[in-house]
Amino acid sequence: MSASTVRSESAPRFRLRFLLQEFNLPFGITLIGRGDDCQITLFDASVSRQHARIIVDDRCAILDDLRSRNGSRVNGRRIHGPTTLREGDRIRIGTQELVLGVAYETSHVQKRNTGSICFCESCKAAYAQEMNGCPHCGSTATAAAWEDEEDASHLRRRRRSSPPSR
Repeated sequence: MSASTVRSESAPRFRLRFLLQEFNLPFGITLIGRGDDCQITLFDASVSRQHARIIVDDRCAILDDLRSRNGSRVNGRRIHGPTTLREGDRIRIGTQELVLGVAYETSHVQKRNTGSICFCESCKAAYAQEMNGCPHCGSTATAAAWEDEEDASHLRRRRRSSPPSR
């Protein structure tokens, strides 16, 4: 795989909204038309078999009409050649309208690795391992009982039958 085909983590992710559906646009070419070979198929007599294509790379999405009979429009204007799309652009193909959406991968929550849960040896409370100590009693000792399967099953049975304590 070459470096040019790898999508960077800060690259925008593009999607098309059509009626009540959303389609994620993959990196590369997405064909739109009436034909079976299209990734997005529109069952409309005014749409050509291969009507248009959207090309997605690291920076942008480009709409290109494929010499269709009725043409393609962006925000009401007929396009004549490759056209760079922006978030919220309305794409008209035949009588169908699709809207381009953009999502950036900037949230630290999406990139965060999942953590582990520890059980305090002193008070048996659960807490995140990243905390390095029990937030309830301050102890840094974790329960070794979970390592022994027999003890672990005993603790699971006890927790299921008793209501949670506060």
